[in-house]
Amino acid sequence: MLALVLAGLAMTSMAQQTTPATVSVNAKGDDVRSVIHDLFQQAGKNYVLKPGVRFVLYLSLDKVEFDEALTIICKNASLKYEVQNGIYHISNAPVKVEEPKPVIEEKKPEEKKPEPKQPEKVAPPAKFVKRLPTSILAKRITTRYSKTDLRKVMDTLADQSGAPIEVAKDVPAYKLDAFLINTSLKYALDQITKATKLEYHFTDEGTILISPAKSAQSVRESDEKKG
Repeated sequence: MLALVLAGLAMTSMAQQTTPATVSVNAKGDDVRSVIHDLFQQAGKNYVLKPGVRFVLYLSLDKVEFDEALTIICKNASLKYEVQNGIYHISNAPVKVEEPKPVIEEKKPEEKKPEPKQPEKVAPPAKFVKRLPTSILAKRITTRYSKTDLRKVMDTLADQSGAPIEVAKDVPAYKLDAFLINTSLKYALDQITKATKLEYHFTDEGTILISPAKSAQSVRESDEKKG
């Protein structure tokens, strides 16, 4: 009978030893150092708290295993612990500093500078040709001049016919007797240029030009060289 009682007590003692101790924590803005002290008091364990541990806890743990409670508290307060000879050494966990990732600069494609535009070649404006109609030679004119300068006679012909008449600079200042009564401009020009060895032609500028005849000009230049 005594043996059975002793066996029952032994089994009860073993069950108590295998059942892990539980703790309860209720912190409302409490200092982590006070919470840890209370935790180890409940578990009946020894601990050493390293200097510099500071944190405010807000948590509630009811009947939680000691190791789990300690792990939760350390995780929230950024702490770590080591067990040496049955004593818990608690300190701040090292702060992980992430190394900055190397920044790889993407090479931007070089911008091609626009080539300077070559100035467009502008074609010279086409020469506007405005010749007088040959019908203007049929205009009627009348002159009564005696020993009058050639250029004055031509001005009169131009005024009466409406045809601009020019006299070249190398034409001498001939004096003319011009009695032309109701004749055509063509007849007047033919008679005057024949008598003075000149010629006339229509220009691209819309005028009639009086100039030395080519044959007469060649003879005059030859005489000037001989002289």
